Amino acid sequence: MNKESIKSAILAVLVIISLFFTWNVWSLRPSNEELQNQILVERDPIAEKTKRLFEVVKPQQLFIHDNETHYSTLNSDDLNSLWREMQGWKYNYSNERGFSTSFTKGDLEQLIHEDIGGNLELRFYEEIPLEIFQSMIEWDTEINGITSFDRILLKVAKANEVQKVYFVSDQDMKIVELTVNHEEASHFVSDLYEKRGEFDPYFVFNSGETNEILLPEREVNLFSYKYLFEDIEGERFKETLFSNPRIVKQDADISKNRYTDGTRELSIFPSTHSLRYVNPTLRDSNLIEAKTLVEQSIAFINDHGGWTDDYVLYDILENDQEIEFIMTIESIPVINSNEEPFGPTKISQRWGQNEIAKYERPSYHLKTQFPNGESTLMSGRAVVEVIKDDERLRKERIKKIYIAYELGASDRQEVVEVSPVWCIELNDGTLIKINEILEKPKGDENGLE
Repeated sequence: MNKESIKSAILAVLVIISLFFTWNVWSLRPSNEELQNQILVERDPIAEKTKRLFEVVKPQQLFIHDNETHYSTLNSDDLNSLWREMQGWKYNYSNERGFSTSFTKGDLEQLIHEDIGGNLELRFYEEIPLEIFQSMIEWDTEINGITSFDRILLKVAKANEVQKVYFVSDQDMKIVELTVNHEEASHFVSDLYEKRGEFDPYFVFNSGETNEILLPEREVNLFSYKYLFEDIEGERFKETLFSNPRIVKQDADISKNRYTDGTRELSIFPSTHSLRYVNPTLRDSNLIEAKTLVEQSIAFINDHGGWTDDYVLYDILENDQEIEFIMTIESIPVINSNEEPFGPTKISQRWGQNEIAKYERPSYHLKTQFPNGESTLMSGRAVVEVIKDDERLRKERIKKIYIAYELGASDRQEVVEVSPVWCIELNDGTLIKINEILEKPKGDENGLE
């Protein structure tokens, strides 16, 4: 074989090898769709903070009971300190009262007032699954008879006594008693009880057969505030809520900015400072239990940095697979103004088959706070008189009476205002503000039929 033949043979082999590798490269190359799905997108969270379970599932208010005398404060420092302290206690089953003891109103009154030494009481916005509390803290016993609670009572321990803790469910009319063999626990409770003289006196208003509402004896002074706020760009929500934001397209009309990947849809409503994210998913035939519903809802918001302000768990609608979190300022709930509305103050989620199905929330966050003078609200006694004088309000329909901050627009586009107001929440969820009752003539039914 001559030299030219050898060169030709080598060249042919090289061409074949080249064709072989080229074929392999193209045959193993993923499709554009596969590439898009495999791209790892760096997502910047909306806000940097994440929250632990006990920072979102929190009591609404702290009360101190000294026999027939009651105290409370709207300053949340002691409430938050106690709640944090309770996360470090080890809870044990007490043999004295047993699991899930059924009670009457008289039983509960006796529990609160039976011993000299008093109680601390934590009240929550909503019935909390007991399993949620168990997952927060060190708990060595299974509880089968009580499923949820909306109050926690802490007995002020006498010398050499263990700290007793009672979980109370008004819904199930049951109590479970636990003990804490932790000397610091009883000292903490006793020290807080001794501060009751620094708190405001409260009285009991019975709105129903078993519903005791505690209200302040005196007028309440609270600061009003102004806030600079920031609207969060729709692009930031797009980048964090869609699994593959690269394929998301945007269109806009007069009322909203709309983003979609062909299946899911994100709508931003600039005029109402709100957003809605919809992910079509089938409803699971087996409902997600309340504990899991709460935990995955918090995890979902943590994942995209959705805690743009202070929010706490407000409502659990297990049958509808929905969760609500409400904005708070200094632990006081924030509601929207009817007269000068600005935007929503709640985050709501609805779940399908282990996927978020609907997500609605504010598209803004409050930034710099400025005091805007002090407001004086009527006493609880005066609130009761307003209720008695208005034939449209029947006390058996009243679920809660509490103070909230009302959020409204101001005369400056970049500023919102919050002012304290008295609120009445009815059993059907209707929220009525005392100032609206006073402003409307009694002939106006105002939806209170």
